[in-house]
Amino acid sequence: MHEGQIDLLPGERVIWAGTPVRRPLFNPGDYFNVPFGVLWLGGVTAFFFYNHDTAFHMAAWIVLTVAGVFHLVGRPLVRYLRLASTTYAVTDSRVIATSSLTRRKEETASLAELPDPVITPGPGKTGTITFGRLGVLAWASANYGTGQGKDRKAPVILVGVSDVAKVRERLVRAVDEARQRQTPPKADAVGE
Repeated sequence: MHEGQIDLLPGERVIWAGTPVRRPLFNPGDYFNVPFGVLWLGGVTAFFFYNHDTAFHMAAWIVLTVAGVFHLVGRPLVRYLRLASTTYAVTDSRVIATSSLTRRKEETASLAELPDPVITPGPGKTGTITFGRLGVLAWASANYGTGQGKDRKAPVILVGVSDVAKVRERLVRAVDEARQRQTPPKADAVGE
């Protein structure tokens, strides 16, 4: 990825850019998604084992089974394929993750508003960078975002980053500098 592929704001400069060098099939959210999918499939199968009298029941069983299988296998596979087309960029004011599996999708966040970057180590010098520590449910819903209605925004997660410790150091400096630029200087108290 190079600066020509990034839609920069006026006066914005790129600090780091990269792509995932490792694409894990599963992420921490799958500690929730996989058991949920197994329970879903078990419940659907048990219910329809006793209620398979009509064509509607059979059609519903097929649709709900496909949904359960997609939850178990399809979501990780789509995530894996999306990472193949993902690029990351950190500028002096924001972090950007762009992917284009079926259509271009860009996730951005202002550096000044992000919590400190946290590393989840991977093999070798690779790893995943999140902003703040994400729980299992936050990982499980990462594709759906947080917030309400149209304000819903997915967290920016940098997956499969090489030299993850060096990238985190750059991010820490960039986040600190962005916070300092956003915080107005304190006026000196006069006449005390």
